[in-house]
Amino acid sequence: MAGKQDPHGKPPETLRALHKFYQKASASDLANDPNVCDFGNLHQDGTFTKLRIVGTLKGSCLLGPFSQFAGSCGDFPDTDDVKVYEHADLPGLQILPSLLPQYIQRYLLSCLLHRDLSDPEHKTNVHFHHSIPYNALAAKYPSDIESANGSGGFSFFDCPPESSFHFLALDPSAHSSLTVAQFLNRKLRWVTLGGQYDWTEKTYPKETPPGFPKDLAKLTHGIFEHIQPQAAIVNVYSPGDTLSIHRDVSEDSDAGLVSISLGCDGIFIVGLEETSTNTVKHAVLRLRSGDGVFMRGLSRYAWHGVPRVLAGTCPMWLGDWPGGSSHPDVESEVNGRFAAWRGWMANKRINLNIRQMRD
Repeated sequence: MAGKQDPHGKPPETLRALHKFYQKASASDLANDPNVCDFGNLHQDGTFTKLRIVGTLKGSCLLGPFSQFAGSCGDFPDTDDVKVYEHADLPGLQILPSLLPQYIQRYLLSCLLHRDLSDPEHKTNVHFHHSIPYNALAAKYPSDIESANGSGGFSFFDCPPESSFHFLALDPSAHSSLTVAQFLNRKLRWVTLGGQYDWTEKTYPKETPPGFPKDLAKLTHGIFEHIQPQAAIVNVYSPGDTLSIHRDVSEDSDAGLVSISLGCDGIFIVGLEETSTNTVKHAVLRLRSGDGVFMRGLSRYAWHGVPRVLAGTCPMWLGDWPGGSSHPDVESEVNGRFAAWRGWMANKRINLNIRQMRD
């Protein structure tokens, strides 16, 4: 159980050194590194020798959760089968390449960053040092457009990039105020959904948490039936950002961890310590937009981190978000609404990490 693990424990030096190595590697070196498992480059020799297919999610079975999640978008294209790979050295580490089709990725992104980010109950890293004036911004930039993707209410992207509206610092002697553009372009690093994780104490508060988005819970449980989604962390990365090596051990549940990638490619390191031999077995994955990772069994408590986000790798059809018209069936009625922010996603990586807090 999670309670047996130390949330303040230090990662093995082997993984810390690996994290540092891939943080500094050039893009060309990463593309040719035989130790990086890249499902978008299947011709690499030797990359997949430790991976085996352990199952297949039938497209016909995925269509149900997808259509229930984004059902108001209209007709859905055919959904492909998704192969499930597992790493031989890391039992329970399952990779699902291209799990989410394009229209679901775009719809999910809109739900997370229009609807959920603008909900005051879902705290962000910016709350530590700034006051976020949700009501004042919604009053200043009202919207009466009801869209299919959950952005019928206020979205921070309703504010024009040149807006002079400021988020005031809680301690002006230590921090400067932020504009909306600063908040969205660089300062926003994460938002928590449902259970609000305490990053200092590395625990979940005992009081009743805000509700987890019901549509996201149904989508997740519809794909990964062994997890009851209760909390999530939405990481927002720009090139140059990293996530240090850590373990997710604060949950009172052995249910697996779900990770969904959106936007730019990310390098993902996963490792397990073998106490009997005092060694560390690891895998290095290049995750692309739409890929899923499920960490269960022994890999549920594996060390993991993100040393690198690769600039310029966001798919073109997603890079124009929140404006654009790549998928008019999803966002045609709000293209003009967010046109000033078109291209915001082009150099971003969003990682959705979903977990079950308690059995």
